[in-house]
Parts: sequence; structure tokens; C-alpha cells
Amino acid sequence: MSEIHPIKQSALGDQVAHELRRLIITGRYAPGTSLVEGHLAEQFNLSRGPIRDAIKTLAAEGLLDTNRRSATVVGLSVDDIDELFSLRESMERLALEIALRTNRPALKAELEKTLDTMRRAAETADPEAYTVADLQFHSVFYSTAEHRRLGDVWAQYRPTIEMLLLASNERYEDLRPSVKAHEVLAGLIGAADPEEVFAELHSHLDNARRRLREPYSQERRN
Repeated sequence: MSEIHPIKQSALGDQVAHELRRLIITGRYAPGTSLVEGHLAEQFNLSRGPIRDAIKTLAAEGLLDTNRRSATVVGLSVDDIDELFSLRESMERLALEIALRTNRPALKAELEKTLDTMRRAAETADPEAYTVADLQFHSVFYSTAEHRRLGDVWAQYRPTIEMLLLASNERYEDLRPSVKAHEVLAGLIGAADPEEVFAELHSHLDNARRRLREPYSQERRN
């Protein structure tokens, strides 16, 4: 008989946070919605511990405002997306600067591996797999830079950015243009002057920012 490994409480909290994050970012839980620990525990058929962990995680990400045993959905606005991407660009530029200076060959090699995964996901029209690969591409900057605290900040905001990207990628039938954009960036990282790399990174992330904020801009106009 196979040994059964118990599921850690923290893992349950992560799973609950993932589902609540999806509901918030996709608008199923509108801003102002009250989330009560007890009700959520019943809905997920869990104890309050994982629910409390999930609420704490989403509050740290800025998606919830907490008050004792309840939380209020804050959600995301176009201003929040702008803030996320200004922070993201600052972090990625710093990680890239370090990685380019300390180990450009390893950086280039790891990006090429991730591009292969992105190409396969695009060819099979799998937005979920593509989104994971996209974020892994950018995570290579941090792993190659080997800057632990910078990586920790990226890890905190990566889930929110990932869910935003997934919602966007699900609207596109052809993900190959996105692959091409990453190929251009990887090519410059492998050979070009750092300032040219940073200029392309800015353009790359700004295009993503504008694409992700469009649905929220439409809600504001409505």
C-alpha cells in the first residue's frame, strides 16, 4: 500500500488563496463584497485555519482589506495594475542588471529552455500552460541574479500578475505573437548592450500593462 503524505495546512491555505484570487480578479467577487471566515470555511469544507491563511495572503497582495474575522474585497483597478507594473519593471530591471553582469550565458540558456515550453503551449492553444511558462520566463531573471530578497518580493506579487495574465490570455486565440515578443527580448538579452535590453523590457512590460488594464478601463467607462 502506498504511503499517504498528509497535506500541509499551508498548502490548503495556498489553494484557497488561489481560488479566491481568481474570483476577485475575474470580478465574481466585486469590490465591497464581505468575506466571512465561517462562511468560507463552510463553502470550502475546511477548518478556519486555511481560510485565515488565505485571507492573510490576499490582504498582503492588496486584494482584501481585513477586519477581525471578516474581510472586504478591494479588487483591482487600472491604477492598481499601473502600480503593479511599475513595481514589476523596477524589479525586473534590477534582476536583469545583476544577471547580465554576473552570468549572461546561464541567463540566455535558461530563457531558451522556457521559450521552448512557451512555444509548445502556444501551438496547443493552452492559455493556462502558456501563462505559467510566461511567468517562468520572467522568473529566470531573479533565479539567475540570485538575489533572494528581490525574488521574495516577486514571489509575493507573482500570483496576482499570473491570474491577470491568464484572464487576458484566455481571450486570445493565437498566442504566437506573444511568443515572438519574448523571443525578441531573449535575443537582445543574449547579445545586446544592456541599455538596449532595458529599453525592450520597458516596451515589453508596458504593452502587457496596457493589455491587462483594458477590461478594467471599460468597466470604469461603463
